[in-house]
Amino acid sequence: MFIKLTRFDNRPVWINAAFVVTVEPRRDGSGAVVVPIGDGLDYDVRESPEDVLRMLEGCPVPQVVPVPVSDCLTKTPADVSPEPERTRGGETAPVSSTEISTAKPAKKPARAKKPAVTKKPKAAKTPVLELPDEEVARLGKLAPKSVAKLKNTLSTQFHVADISGTVAALEAKGVIKLDGKHVVWTMA
Repeated sequence: MFIKLTRFDNRPVWINAAFVVTVEPRRDGSGAVVVPIGDGLDYDVRESPEDVLRMLEGCPVPQVVPVPVSDCLTKTPADVSPEPERTRGGETAPVSSTEISTAKPAKKPARAKKPAVTKKPKAAKTPVLELPDEEVARLGKLAPKSVAKLKNTLSTQFHVADISGTVAALEAKGVIKLDGKHVVWTMA
């Protein structure tokens, strides 16, 4: 059952009477604050707390419905850590706690040394500059001062796919110099 109340801007509000948990006077003394459970809202209404309580008098009281307990949940044992295992002739068996405390650490088998292989240094790839000269000139006018801003500009304004490669190509071509996280523009 719903009760009709009036907000202070004269809009009506209907509240389910079964969910009203608190009715109290407003701090300024005019009207009431009605608090229903569930929606997280308080309603300031023109009606006095006494009037709201009179409206709620004939309303049915909500029933508490018991929820059956599920037997599908089981208690967890106090210790659910896995038992350490040991091997006996290829078979695995649990180790008791006394065996753990008295066991001596096993020696690691000696590893055969691999012959040293000298790797040939890879030929350094020259980074490919994805931007045409007019775009490089436009980027130079923007002149971002940090590497982060440069990468962001390349991504958002120039839509470069390989941002790190483009930064490396700009540096390789002498357009910029990187000083840590700072970008020094060398082009005029």
